[in-house]
Amino acid sequence: MRLLLFLISRTFWVQLGLAAVLGVVGFAAMNVALRSYTRHSERIAVPGVVGLEKAAAAEALKDAGLTAVVMDSLYNAKGQPGAVLEQDPAAGVEVKGRRNVYLTVYRSTPPSERLEIEEGMDASVARILMDVKGFPFRERYESASELAGLVIRVENAKGAQLGPDDRVRKGEPLVLVIGKTSARQVPLPQLVGMSRTEALASLKRSGLGLGFVRWDFIPADRRDSSLAIVSEQWPEHTPGREAQEGTSVDLTFSAPADSGESP
Repeated sequence: MRLLLFLISRTFWVQLGLAAVLGVVGFAAMNVALRSYTRHSERIAVPGVVGLEKAAAAEALKDAGLTAVVMDSLYNAKGQPGAVLEQDPAAGVEVKGRRNVYLTVYRSTPPSERLEIEEGMDASVARILMDVKGFPFRERYESASELAGLVIRVENAKGAQLGPDDRVRKGEPLVLVIGKTSARQVPLPQLVGMSRTEALASLKRSGLGLGFVRWDFIPADRRDSSLAIVSEQWPEHTPGREAQEGTSVDLTFSAPADSGESP
């Protein structure tokens, strides 16, 4: 009975009305606060920053109420290191405030790749690999009957030979040495008794190639290797003997006299 009297009393309806008013006011205040926080009504046209240096691009986006995020970097020999290559969203797109703008910039240093080119590889395949990996190269041909149309070696700009597992920076110029046939006959030099360095130089002067190599000892270092002595060669040297230009000569190396090892 008391509850019924309270429900129909003026006090109850005054309190109910006050609660309703406070609820509406609270809801409106919360909605305004959320709109202010999320900035639903604010739309910003993204400025174009492609071509700007990374720091300048970040500053321009910050001034517009946006945040720069560098997502990736690419190398291009013709690109300006640190300059913005791409942006997402694109220039002119309208976005909400505080939005991230993702940037791709040019790398300042080129990446490196495994060469993956070895002796005996088809020259056309080697050319494709060079192009795909971004290695500029020129070709040089040497007489080598057994490797005609195939790769003899790859050299860097200083003339040093590179192996398939060597890493080379994109853009580094290389020389692709390719074998060719030749009908010219050249004198076969006497290599036995020469050091490895002398024997290789003699083969090069004669227009002959280095074939199979056998070691009678284990070189301790590069000096041991360069001073190793040729103990056998095939084809063998005889006075007046000639070989077709580009022929490969197999060599056996023994320890140099001052290495402490017997041949």
